[in-house]
Amino acid sequence: MIIRPLAASEQNVVKNFYLALSTEDRRKRFCCTVSDYAISNYVDGLNFTLHLVLGAFSDESQLIGVAELAPGATAREMAFAVREDLRSKYIGTRLMERILCHARMRGVRKVLAMFLADNTPMRKMAIRAGMLVQTVSGEVYASRDLPRPSADDIHQWAIDEAVGQAEARTSTTM
Repeated sequence: MIIRPLAASEQNVVKNFYLALSTEDRRKRFCCTVSDYAISNYVDGLNFTLHLVLGAFSDESQLIGVAELAPGATAREMAFAVREDLRSKYIGTRLMERILCHARMRGVRKVLAMFLADNTPMRKMAIRAGMLVQTVSGEVYASRDLPRPSADDIHQWAIDEAVGQAEARTSTTM
């Protein structure tokens, strides 16, 4: 599996991924029922410079998961979606690990996630990631302060990014 940042030129790939989600998966990802039109507008409004959008790709170069880190005034909000047939394979966990690393490298000091109380996989991911999880009126809020990256963290991040980009180039030229 390759996890890498997505570019604005891949906006339609993200849109098609979200449009392929079931009604229930859309509800869990967006915390409400959303139409194709609403998803299209949402993705069209993503600013791939301000929002970090990571994609997880299968060995066949198919998008199988998306993680987003959206800008905020005091913290950045994370959101995740993984293809239903590939759940329980820790794809979401790997996406969360990568997005937390990217956040730290970008100087983000606090991240948040909001999800519905019945979204058990997201709750488990948040707890595994060391987030403080609180339920209020059927919605769950998770937060975590992020430490500044060490020199070793930066070095490992640079290696991981270089490997990810090399894998991405290799998979698209096959």
